[in-house]
Amino acid sequence: MTETTTAKPIAVGINAALGFALEVAMVSAFLFWGFKQDSPWHLILGIGLPAVVVVFWGAFMAPRSDRRLPMTLVRYLALGLFIAAALALISVGSTVLGSIMAMLALAHFVAALALQQ
Repeated sequence: MTETTTAKPIAVGINAALGFALEVAMVSAFLFWGFKQDSPWHLILGIGLPAVVVVFWGAFMAPRSDRRLPMTLVRYLALGLFIAAALALISVGSTVLGSIMAMLALAHFVAALALQQ
């Protein structure tokens, strides 16, 4: 086995792990953003927005979903949701975390395109 043939599965695995970490961070960011809103909206947004995102992701973007969207669309929707979560963090004052999340989301997107993941 050459270096090239072993490097791609490792890169795919690392990018998949990054994608999962971004999914968890996205839900956490929306939760954090929601609870930072004014009362009584903080409860509705803090619980409701993450719940809607999780249900949407599970129904249309999860790998084992029967209604999964085409892979190209899943990539772009994931990038959009990750960037929205990063902007949500930035909007409540977590500029560093939001910026890091945005950069990691872009890196994940570019790697997914390059690896045809």
